Amino acid sequence: MEENRKIVRTAGIVSGATLISRLTGLARDQVTALFFGDSPAAAAFLVAFRIPNLLRRLLAEGALTVAFVPVFTQTLTAGGREAAQSLFQKMFTLMTLTLVLVCALGNLFAPQIVGIMAPGFGVDQTELTVRLTRLLFPYIFFMGLGALLMGALNAGGFFAAPALGPVMGNLGLIIAAFTLTPSLSPPILALAAGVLAGGLFHLVIQLPSLWKMGLKPRLDFHFRDPGVKAILVTMAPAALGAAVYQLSVFINTILASFLPGGSIPWLYYADRLMQFPLGVFSMAIAAAALPALSRLAASGDRAGFMASAHFALALSFFITAPAMAGLIVLAEPLVAFLFERGEFTRASTLGTAQALQAFALGLPFLSGSGILARIFYSRRDTRTPTLVAAGSLAFGLAAALVLMGPLKHQGLALSSSLASLFNFLWLYFLLARRDLDFPRGRLAAEIAGYFILALIMGAALRPMSEWALAAPGFAILAGRTLSALAAGIVLYFGLSLLTRRPQMAPLLRLIKRKPN
Repeated sequence: MEENRKIVRTAGIVSGATLISRLTGLARDQVTALFFGDSPAAAAFLVAFRIPNLLRRLLAEGALTVAFVPVFTQTLTAGGREAAQSLFQKMFTLMTLTLVLVCALGNLFAPQIVGIMAPGFGVDQTELTVRLTRLLFPYIFFMGLGALLMGALNAGGFFAAPALGPVMGNLGLIIAAFTLTPSLSPPILALAAGVLAGGLFHLVIQLPSLWKMGLKPRLDFHFRDPGVKAILVTMAPAALGAAVYQLSVFINTILASFLPGGSIPWLYYADRLMQFPLGVFSMAIAAAALPALSRLAASGDRAGFMASAHFALALSFFITAPAMAGLIVLAEPLVAFLFERGEFTRASTLGTAQALQAFALGLPFLSGSGILARIFYSRRDTRTPTLVAAGSLAFGLAAALVLMGPLKHQGLALSSSLASLFNFLWLYFLLARRDLDFPRGRLAAEIAGYFILALIMGAALRPMSEWALAAPGFAILAGRTLSALAAGIVLYFGLSLLTRRPQMAPLLRLIKRKPN
């Protein structure tokens, strides 16, 4: 189907741009680990950064994107460019006012917010966290407006610039760390300055594509608009539905403040590594699927809608199942290769690797939940994923409280994976029950096939993981770890070709397609 080919092509574009973003993000985390390791200052920064970052996920990339794209796509399709421009300007104005208010409240109530986020911190660490929080809150302003621009550009078929925006943000922090750390007291303030500069760059880099699309970010205070109302009505429940994982991470940060020192950085670095395949592949598929599914839903093409929904969901598992196996088996050599230097010690590597293995177990289901939620959102149903997300969040909290005692920080990571599994299964069965033509049997068989191939790949990589860990130096460790990753990729895709996995065909067509 044409929409399936569009999903693959668009996901390819977004994946390529996001790969660059994630690589620079990885470099950013390496720089953070190099300068600050798992020190109390690093924990203070990560808690302070978690607060505006969570709001970004809730208000911007989570709620705004899933609420804005279907309505804006319908407006663009039915009303044309002029109607779309009017809706965009109203939402730009409303978002600007809202984000200014959020930043002001964040600065005012920073001590209370930090008290909730990290109740286990001591006095000095709490004071530093409050200071960093106040400095970092304007980040949500830049990223919130950037998310609005991203939604408009994605609906108009522009995907590269929004996906490249975070690259500038990562470069801002890296440059600030090297140039400002020696001259600031405390040195951790350099990272806050880099985050703010990066947020501004993320917004600015999207403006040329926005102008090319014919949209201009002007102020328009006429909020009495059916499109604005539809977006706002959708945003409220979508905030929870789209960010259940981030909320679980937020809760884990609170609980980790009571665990032994290093737990918060270990969870952060592990989550960042897990986010690499999630961002490069899964979020790219989700970003490509939402406009396509919204178009099919608006046109009333039910058969095409269900076919594309099935395709996007199966493609997600096709990518994330081997990523899960690779992260679990190669967790320790990966963390050692990427971070173990400077202030990041061998103990830091072991703690981060344990968290990474637990996080990775939920990777396919976290990705699949994102696709399933977008299936509901594209049909303007936000109530279902919101209720499911609330239930999954409660389940994850209960699991965290039970597991953090015996398993410490690894138990917190495992609770996030269990919440993702719970969320996915609930949404999957609801969709299968409501849509009798949803190919649940065929889809379940495909997903099972991907897990079997991933298990074979993981078993083959186990000796290579031990071989990498036995490396006598960094250069050899790097070579062996990268060789193991390459071997896993070749093995998985080779097995997929031999077993004729259906997701291979469109990927091969994309690879063989000649540029225009």
